[in-house]
Formats: sequence, structure tokens, C-alpha cells
Amino acid sequence: MTKFETFFWHCRTLTGMGVKPDQEPVKKMVVLLHGYMGDAPSNMEFARKIAAACPQTVVLVPNGPTPVPPQNDPQHRQWYPLPATADSDGYFYSFMPCYAPAEKQMQMRESTPHIQKTAKLLNSFILEQIKEYGLSLSDCFLAGISQGGITAFDMVLFRKELRKNKTKNFLGGLIVIGAGINESDRLNALKLNDFPPIPVLLARGEHDEIFPKTVDYFSAAQLRLHRLPVETASADSGHFGLEHKVCGAVCRFIREHS
Repeated sequence: MTKFETFFWHCRTLTGMGVKPDQEPVKKMVVLLHGYMGDAPSNMEFARKIAAACPQTVVLVPNGPTPVPPQNDPQHRQWYPLPATADSDGYFYSFMPCYAPAEKQMQMRESTPHIQKTAKLLNSFILEQIKEYGLSLSDCFLAGISQGGITAFDMVLFRKELRKNKTKNFLGGLIVIGAGINESDRLNALKLNDFPPIPVLLARGEHDEIFPKTVDYFSAAQLRLHRLPVETASADSGHFGLEHKVCGAVCRFIREHS
């Protein structure tokens, strides 16, 4: 039976935790982004499940860059600040923002520069870590839960660091759990051949009270329009705890695309 090592790490302005095989070489990497008000320790159970099901894999779980106000508690982190008027209704991620209420359009626009700032930071972190472990981008999978999933979309779709070369040097896979694409109309400015064939898994809860299934339907359609291979998974789950319900599908996706 494989033994695992749990460790803390610090990389520039990011901190977090990780799990890796104790006495086996690392051949794959998963970077896992927690949801809003989460942190690395609260997501380590999920990280350990991935490591146990995917041989020779290191799972890195960063902490969101800033605490969530007004809690100001290190255990409640965020990838980007939510606008003061933001609500928890993710239904409006189900279609182009131009069809959303004006207030929701404004919230998305306000969030985009903050998401992009975090995306740039995280992409640099990933490139440093694959070099540290002697891996390539194709050995790395990015997984994001809720707000972490929104951030992961931006990291891959609206930045180029993880898709440097269309033929060989690009991310091994993108996994988004209970989330949508922020300001998805930005995709209209991108060419169909801008993306290498990065496989994508969209995982949803059938009873998700924040991001209903229509969000995944729309995201899948947009990704397929840009020639990205998309797989979907669903579970009898609400929003919170969804990652554990779809863990089997997540691990199968990583193994099959390794």
C-alpha cells in the first residue's frame, strides 16, 4: 500500500498544503483550487482521495490570496473579492452576460480584473512547480471548486501560460466543479484555433442551489464551439460537498488523460 506525505509549502506570495507519495517518484501533478471561504486544510481530504486514486501524483492545494471580509479569518479565503452587491445566484452564468440584468453584468465586469490578477499569479506558480518536479504541462491537471472553478476557467481560457504550444506543450486537463465562466462573452474575441485540445471535465450537482445544471450546459457549448473536448459528470448533490460526490469521476478523468 502506498504511503503518503502531507506537507506545507510557501512559494512567493502563495502558501498551501500538498500530498504526495512517500517513496515513489512523482509523475503527475494536480493543482486544486478551493471554493469561496475555504482554505487548503479544509480541502485536504479531497486532495488525499485524488492522490490515493491516481498513482504517482502530487496534489497541491494553495490558499486563496486574501481572507474573506468581514471575517478576516485566515481559514476563510478567496481567490478574488466579490463586489459589494454580489449575490449567490449563479444562474446568470447560464448565458451570455448581455442577457443578464445590468447589475449582474456590472458584477461580472468588476470581478474580471481581480480574477485575471489571481490567474496570472497561479499560472506562474504552476509553471514553477512543474519545473521543480521535473514535469511538463501535459503532466499537470488543474481543478477548481466553485469560486476556484471560475478562477480556473480564467487561467486556461483567457491567459496563454498553460497553453503555450498547440501541438505538445499544454495543460493535461481542466476540471471545473460547480462553477461557470465569468464574462463568457470574452470568448467572442478569441479565434477558434487559439486553443489546443485541452480535455475539460465539468462536474455538477443535480440539486446545486448556486450553479444549476444550465450553467454546465452553457459552458460545455461554449467550450465545444472553441474545439475543446468536454466531458461531463453529475451527482445527486447540492453545491456544498459536491467535490466528494464527483471524486470518482474526477479521478477517472485524471487517470484516463494521463
